[in-house]
Amino acid sequence: MKVRVVGDWPGAVTLRKGWARAESRPWNDAVPLAHLRMQRGNASFIEECVEALLEMGAPGVLSPPLPSSAQRLWREAQFLPHAELSLLRLDLDRIGAPSHLVVAGSASDIREALRIDAAAFDEFWRFDRNAMEEALSSTRNSVIHVVRKAGGGLAGFAVTGVGVTIAYLQRLAVDPAAQRRGIGRSLVRSSARWASREGARSLLLNTQLENEPAIRLYESEGFRVLSEPLAVLKAG
Repeated sequence: MKVRVVGDWPGAVTLRKGWARAESRPWNDAVPLAHLRMQRGNASFIEECVEALLEMGAPGVLSPPLPSSAQRLWREAQFLPHAELSLLRLDLDRIGAPSHLVVAGSASDIREALRIDAAAFDEFWRFDRNAMEEALSSTRNSVIHVVRKAGGGLAGFAVTGVGVTIAYLQRLAVDPAAQRRGIGRSLVRSSARWASREGARSLLLNTQLENEPAIRLYESEGFRVLSEPLAVLKAG
């Protein structure tokens, strides 16, 4: 029995075989590699998903960011390391006050937030609308915080989601024209305060291993770099 594909590539597709199930979409609107997210299945199912996606025209397949403890099935399916991320954690016991006015944004801010994201990140790591919507819907509750420019528009934004006792700083970006003014720090603090009010005890985030300025900012706010980094794996 072959993997059954529901949907049309390069749109979002669901891949099924018996009880096994996975979802895939393009990594983002600048990188056409397939982003494969397995919900249930084994290494052979992952391999069959890769084969199906390549047959549909994907130039390669990427895993989600995975800790080393969750990579075994993907490596058995012939995935290799492609990009590494640092994983950081903040205990939400002492949180500084933001020095900028940070407010909750709305759906009308997403277009401007994506513009900032594209300016702040290189093509591989930037968010498109699908990634933004997934970040906002991946936890039981989420919020987009924004810092607005005096003349209109956004200077920066952050997306934060909360589970039960752990919250996730899913995204933070500052317009390059507004950087070095402490806006990122204010967004971190507002995200942490919101997560604490929602009942979370700690806040997790990840960033590129080589993004030393961001790591320094997070460490100065009390985040600790965890010993187990994350990796995006690639096949095809």
